[in-house]
Amino acid sequence: MKLHSLLTLSSLGFIQANEVDTTSRIVNTKDGSNLGRANNSKSAFALVECTVSQVHGLTPPNATEVPVHYVCTTDNDDSTLFFDNDAAALLGNGFLSGETRLALAPQAMSPDGKINVQKAMAPGAVAISNGVDNDRRRKLTTTVTKEVLVVRVVSAAYEPTQSEATMSNDVFDDANNLRVRYDDCSNGALIFDPATGTNVNNGVLTVTTTQNLNGMTWQNCGNIAIAGASGIAKDYTMIVCPNEVDFGGAAAWGQLPGGISWYKSQYASAPIVQMHELGHNLGHHHSGKDGVTYRDPTCNMGNRGSWSDRGSNFCFNAAKTWATKWYEEYHVTVDPSNGSYDGTLVGINAVKEDTIAATGQDVVIKIDSSGETDLYIIYNRMIGANNQVPEYGDQVVIVEQSRELRRTSSWRAALSEGQEYIQGGWSGNGNLIVKVCSLETGTPGSARVLVYATGQETLSCNANTTPVPTAVPDTASPTAVPDTASPTGSPITTSPTSSPVSAPVNAPVNAPPTAVPDTAYPTGSPITASPTSSPVSAPVNVSTGAPVNAPVSAPVSQPTQDDPCQDSSFDFLFKNKRQRNCEWIGRNSERIDVRCQDPVAADNCPVTCKKPGCSAPTNAPVNAPVSAPVSEPTQDNPCQDSSLEFLFNNKTQRNCEWIGKNIKRIDARCRDPVAADYCPVTCNTLGCFSPVNAPVSAPVKAPVSAPVSEPTQDNPCQDSPFDFIYKSLGERNCEWIGKNSKRIDQRCQDPVAADNCPRTCSICA
Repeated sequence: MKLHSLLTLSSLGFIQANEVDTTSRIVNTKDGSNLGRANNSKSAFALVECTVSQVHGLTPPNATEVPVHYVCTTDNDDSTLFFDNDAAALLGNGFLSGETRLALAPQAMSPDGKINVQKAMAPGAVAISNGVDNDRRRKLTTTVTKEVLVVRVVSAAYEPTQSEATMSNDVFDDANNLRVRYDDCSNGALIFDPATGTNVNNGVLTVTTTQNLNGMTWQNCGNIAIAGASGIAKDYTMIVCPNEVDFGGAAAWGQLPGGISWYKSQYASAPIVQMHELGHNLGHHHSGKDGVTYRDPTCNMGNRGSWSDRGSNFCFNAAKTWATKWYEEYHVTVDPSNGSYDGTLVGINAVKEDTIAATGQDVVIKIDSSGETDLYIIYNRMIGANNQVPEYGDQVVIVEQSRELRRTSSWRAALSEGQEYIQGGWSGNGNLIVKVCSLETGTPGSARVLVYATGQETLSCNANTTPVPTAVPDTASPTAVPDTASPTGSPITTSPTSSPVSAPVNAPVNAPPTAVPDTAYPTGSPITASPTSSPVSAPVNVSTGAPVNAPVSAPVSQPTQDDPCQDSSFDFLFKNKRQRNCEWIGRNSERIDVRCQDPVAADNCPVTCKKPGCSAPTNAPVNAPVSAPVSEPTQDNPCQDSSLEFLFNNKTQRNCEWIGKNIKRIDARCRDPVAADYCPVTCNTLGCFSPVNAPVSAPVKAPVSAPVSEPTQDNPCQDSPFDFIYKSLGERNCEWIGKNSKRIDQRCQDPVAADNCPRTCSICA
């Protein structure tokens, strides 16, 4: 959608309708900056349209805070135009970072390529629109895989201290980095992958300039990087400049919201700096405490973690966690002016480890009443992704934030067992009370929390409530000691399993196949066609003993995978976030309706979700077998590829056709256990062969003699020629493992790499 009509622009007085050049043109100046400039014609010039966003700087610990900058990102090539002074007066009270739009005339520009605030305020120099343009607005990224391009800016005399390989390692590959931290904190919902393109090596591009980088501003260094990365597909750009570049007292800067961040080389490898600046790109403001912008130690949008390359394992405060929607299913909103909360909070790791109870447990509470600034509450469990949080671990932490995004949050309190937070005059309903009745720090740990306004009601920790256990307990007693010894839920095992311990007396010698096979080959054929020694007898294509009591007749309707009224037995991607199944959808009767609003869940679970015309069967088929086989036919035939998509390598939806599309990569792709489980035929799992390759019959003759050495792909002293999955980052091969001699030892610490590349990894002499 074009922001301005010709009539509107003409009425501003700085152009004539017949003189408009509708193509925005940006001219690169000699100092690396970008400039919207009129061409040589007196009757036409280039109109620059751009979106304004704030740029926030992160200072090293104990350094003086730096002021906010503003940048206007152009539509046609993502060039960045900075302002020469504070732009707040120009932009006005209606300014919305990432939404306010400018149309700039050439007279609004300074010779150095910046927007001249004083000139821009003159009549006819700029048109401003604060309306939301949903096509251009950057919303908070929550549940997707995004590509990140790291750009190193170098000259003959100056360059970042990190090489391309080191920078790639520090952002995507080592033990703790941008990719690892967001993966852990989001429970796998947000993955940052390395971008690809011409001259891009493992997500890193080096741009060389002839200009003098010593003393150059970080803005101009960034413009050199952006120009050099033009044409490369990416979602986010991390620009790494030499230490000699002037960063205005900051260690790094991040566009809020947007897709660009700038780093001084000496800080570019620190996970806390990477997380902080990409957090700005996602839409987060800072997390403060006691009036200090960066002081909240429970959040990466503060500044209290380790600044080393190793970094610290911790995530975000309650307000930021709510805004990301990574744990949205476990959010709860409370309005104490007409309600209250008496419930249990668990940490984010309970969701990650699937130890959160089916009902009665939450992750984030939002306190939302008319006329009051929102409060957010989280149990800051010090475990897993959050096991190195700098302060207030294993306490209930309260923060205040006026909006989910675009505002700085402020730490309010950290409560231990028995402590309470009181805020007077809450929405005209007396005092707001947040009280922690109990804290458990087991696995996963929980906190019973009360939230109420004294003008409405009074809650007590001594109320007759039965705490929900934090998970199925290892012992018979729940996490909160009850007055009696009875367990709060069913014992782990009380009833016998569905199958008898031993087979019936009249069971066949060999169990019949799980379903009527489509081909005549046996499901248990050897993986290699040639036996290592002569077989005693030719293989038989049927089981040696049929059931004594064969079914009188086949079931009226043979179960099929695509039965429109049958729940799928496979996992699926619930809300585009995590793998779930129909059992989980129906586990909590109070949440079935909410969960079934997800179209993928509704499609996979028509019975559980009560799809019209579908209901759970109450009786067996009319003509059931007189004596059921030992193994009843099931939907997931162990020798049948699934027709459904699945989450490959915990990153991307794929199917079995894709797994087998490239014969050279089948072995590598099938090392992913999910792929192997969904595609047993393609992956030759469980002795399953594709019908094309299945043996027609047993060999007429056994080999005269076994081969001296059976040829195998994984010769213990031979590198595999196939790709494999390296550290869950994607497909790699032995050539890549050995490409950089300085990194071979580190890469070979990965057991999959070592197993596939014994020669490269010097396992074999």
